[in-house]
Amino acid sequence: MKGITPRPLRDLADERLTAEREETKYLVPPVRWQVLAAELSLQLPGHRFTGEGANRLPDPHHCVTTIYFDTPSRALFRAAAATPDRNLKVRAKEYYDLHPSLAETATDPDQIVHYQPWLWFEVKRREGARTSKRRFRLPKRDVAQFFAEGRVTPEALELMEGDESLREVVETCRTFSEPLSPVCLVNYRRLSWQSDESDLRVTFDRELASFAAPRDLWARRHALVRSALGTPVAREPMGILEVKCRGALPAWLDDFLVRVGGPTIPFSKFVTASRAVEAHG
Repeated sequence: MKGITPRPLRDLADERLTAEREETKYLVPPVRWQVLAAELSLQLPGHRFTGEGANRLPDPHHCVTTIYFDTPSRALFRAAAATPDRNLKVRAKEYYDLHPSLAETATDPDQIVHYQPWLWFEVKRREGARTSKRRFRLPKRDVAQFFAEGRVTPEALELMEGDESLREVVETCRTFSEPLSPVCLVNYRRLSWQSDESDLRVTFDRELASFAAPRDLWARRHALVRSALGTPVAREPMGILEVKCRGALPAWLDDFLVRVGGPTIPFSKFVTASRAVEAHG
């Protein structure tokens, strides 16, 4: 339309992923993992990142490392543990792919890892079953400066020009009376499926491991792979199935969740990891 500049497709795709929606979680024992993945793959297209810097190699293991922030008094952990249906989380995520099939020919461990040189910083709110999320992308090389001095390089600012999500995330963080810093990390392998209209998204996370935040976290330039995070303070033997939907669930998914998903649970990676880190001193 004349006089209106189209928004980049990357922005529209991100809006669909972060829009307000209902979110429910289920614990799934390992014996059901294979059936779960097979049945979901018959009903929904598998979702794979295809944007800037996307990995084009076949058969990757998609992994996530999530960094959770809190105050010195652990205000966010206490609130999330006390009111699991009404809370706020501040976190950063790194997505990366592993290619075990390349291990025999690789001359360096980094050759089997594919990752983008940035982190996604997020504020996620939950009100009952509904969640909303605002996030922005920050190059890894700028993270230490961003936290130490509250500023980023001109190149990073240019990438984020006009980004309302950045403004909202920063303003939310400024509302706390105490400073925020990384307190724990959770690493896991992820499978995801998404409808063509992006109104239904299903993720399945397994092999969850929780870690204390490394002291040199912001100095690290390479992917935050599990082997680089130290000894886990906790492991979760169950898989976490999350259903994220705008609107009513399709009938096939209702039936599937009864057979495979079990009862809904208020599971929180943040609370689980924070509690484990606190217990280990």
